[in-house]
Amino acid sequence: MRKFENIRAGFKDRIDSGELTVAPGAFDAMTARAIEKAGWEAVYMSGHGVSAGMLAYTDVGLLSMTEMVQSAHNMAQAISVPLIADMDTGYGNAVNVTRAIREFEQAGVAAVQMEDQAMPKKCGFMKGKALVSKDEMVGKIRAAVAAREDPNFLIVARCDARAVEGAEAMYARLEAYAEAGADLLYAEAPEDALDIRTDAATLAATGKPLYLIGNWLGPRYGLTVQDVADIGFSLLILPELSFTIVPQAVYQAAKQIRDTGIYQDMVKDGRQMAWDDVQDLIRLPEVSRLEETFLADDVKQQRWGSTQLPGEDNYYIPNMR
Repeated sequence: MRKFENIRAGFKDRIDSGELTVAPGAFDAMTARAIEKAGWEAVYMSGHGVSAGMLAYTDVGLLSMTEMVQSAHNMAQAISVPLIADMDTGYGNAVNVTRAIREFEQAGVAAVQMEDQAMPKKCGFMKGKALVSKDEMVGKIRAAVAAREDPNFLIVARCDARAVEGAEAMYARLEAYAEAGADLLYAEAPEDALDIRTDAATLAATGKPLYLIGNWLGPRYGLTVQDVADIGFSLLILPELSFTIVPQAVYQAAKQIRDTGIYQDMVKDGRQMAWDDVQDLIRLPEVSRLEETFLADDVKQQRWGSTQLPGEDNYYIPNMR
């Protein structure tokens, strides 16, 4: 689709320019739209977040490629900024990667992140990770590059070797992944800011843009977004943002009502989005425009008692706004 081709081209230009792009994490289409509405230039589809939101399970490879592609499709259709998608391990060997790349590209994704873990994978900061061989991952990256149709569709190579084989082996792997055609490189699970700075300095020799997962960037690493830009990264993702904030907010509100028996006005204290703002986020105005433009007059008359749509008075229950 032309929409996604244009988004990918603009995103690649931005990455190639060296300007840092920040992509907060979403786990569904609504949280993706909320991030876009907040003014961010890209959105990251967190595999951990999708697993949490869809299954209420942690990130241990329980989601299939089909489930992840469907989630990516829903998010990409809902936003007008680039979507970077977690593609886990590619869901098998190089043959599986070939299909996965085609599916994610057709879903409207601008970039995918693929890691060199063996299946079933684990979240990067978990113990017990196992890796495929360097040669196998090189073949998977080469297959991914060959499978994409849009040259602006970007492939991020993530290496999880730091905790398994050590930093030097991790750098050797990432250099091989760069030679195989990966567009961006990520050295997973840095322990501190020194690791992040060392990763950037070491991998600069590859000439590839660098990628960082910045979960709890300040508390964990003591870095700001500007620090990450100054160190030399081109893409910063914040995967945990939505799927850790949303359950806490829901829990607090639900517990308050349970404890007090009163459903207070949480819009006033900033804990709940106003009804009209929610409807704007989930595209009621767009639906209304489509109805106004394309529904036949007799259908409008049957549904609303008039050929004119209700407009602002679009709610049956009074005072919903």
